[in-house]
Amino acid sequence: MLDLDAARPVRQVLAGLDGGQDPAEWWSKRREELKAVIEEYIGRPPLEPFVPRPRMVEERRAGAYRHLVIAYDVEPGDEVRAHLLIPDRPRRLQGAAVLCLHGTAVEAKDTQVGKGAKRNRDFGRVLARHGFITLSPDHVCAGERVVPGYKPYDTAPFYARHPDWSAVGKAIWDGQRAVDVLMTFEEVDPTRIGAAGHSLGGHGAVFLAAFDERIKAAVSSCGLTTWGGNPKRLNWARDEWYSYMPKLRDVFLEDRELPFDLHEFAALIAPRAFLNISGMADPTYGNNETLPEAGLQLQALWERLGKSERFANFLFGGGHDVPGYSMALIVHWLEEMLTA
Repeated sequence: MLDLDAARPVRQVLAGLDGGQDPAEWWSKRREELKAVIEEYIGRPPLEPFVPRPRMVEERRAGAYRHLVIAYDVEPGDEVRAHLLIPDRPRRLQGAAVLCLHGTAVEAKDTQVGKGAKRNRDFGRVLARHGFITLSPDHVCAGERVVPGYKPYDTAPFYARHPDWSAVGKAIWDGQRAVDVLMTFEEVDPTRIGAAGHSLGGHGAVFLAAFDERIKAAVSSCGLTTWGGNPKRLNWARDEWYSYMPKLRDVFLEDRELPFDLHEFAALIAPRAFLNISGMADPTYGNNETLPEAGLQLQALWERLGKSERFANFLFGGGHDVPGYSMALIVHWLEEMLTA
């Protein structure tokens, strides 16, 4: 239940902008400053960027699209397998493609093609049926990437390899390599690439779009919160199982001033297109009562940059779910933002 009387602060996205400054120039500088702060906590990649070479594993027909299972390496010894769905030419939406990121389901990437236990998690399949090319990879510690002897979504093996990095930094890296892979296919228009996901995949789409400007439109379903006064914020810096950003743990434990907040991470997407969808009865993150204000903060940024139509904040009364109307909104939002 929402605690409407709770005093939960929301950091001001436009703090520091005065009336005499050009908003675009101010945001260009502020954005780089914010990215630098965030990188201190998520770590910088210990790897040199490269374009992976996708390998065909399997191909079959599935209605009005080709269903390919491909494999590619994101770092030495770290292979990713992914579903690539390519609609038949008459149905394709001008080469628009969407990277579809799964939530914390055991089925991992397979949820995106309808094999998950919960309804409406099949973003890859639904979007492909509407004409989008979709790529749905396994997350770093899920699906076919789970290290033997560990449970799904346990990041311990990752931190054993990269103790100074973070799962968030790795997710961004892997997402960038996935975009590289998409761009190797001639059917894809590199100017029409989006990212979408639910839960883990929802904030994963935010993280990627914030640091990769090739993502022209991002959708987060039940993936956004704020940390100020949030009783569940330690979930973002756990010391076991899935640990997003370990360097934030002491900040939270000592109740120090936040170096940044999650809605500010989302602000890095501006002025490109961003749709946030959140359930106001979602018990996952805490701080649901701050979601309207966080949305207003983000809307103000997009508005000051002259692109208010590229931001939307849809808050519904349900929980951690993807109702049919949310899925319909995702489809049409991406169609509008990637093909207009």
